[in-house]
Amino acid sequence: MNRIAVFAAMSAIAAAAAGCATSAGTSVRLDHAGASSVVYEGNTRLANRVDVVSVTYDKTPSGMNRVNVGIVSRTQKTLDLQYRISWYNADGMEIDGASRAYRTLVLQGMDSVSLTGVANSPDAVVSKIRIREAKAAGM
Repeated sequence: MNRIAVFAAMSAIAAAAAGCATSAGTSVRLDHAGASSVVYEGNTRLANRVDVVSVTYDKTPSGMNRVNVGIVSRTQKTLDLQYRISWYNADGMEIDGASRAYRTLVLQGMDSVSLTGVANSPDAVVSKIRIREAKAAGM
């Protein structure tokens, strides 16, 4: 009976660990109209290694919304990451989501970087940046 309980517990731990490995990572919701941002942590391991330190908004000369997000590494190790900036209209619907692929980002230990995204529609009022570990994404 104890062997069955131990096996069941080990299986549950392995399943939980596998679930963590494919976690989406960190998301930041950026509201351009209200000039606010909210950070959502979906991966504690990544949340302990990367911080969002600044968010700025402006417009391009053609009038499109633009966001600049500063992130910093809190570890000495090099991080292989991916990020994606998605744009949403006032109703919360994603605009042209299929065309927004993840981009590769190598963040050196204790380094910082600015990630910039420009809206692909004049209707875009909210953006979200997603950051995930490249290894967890199957790279």
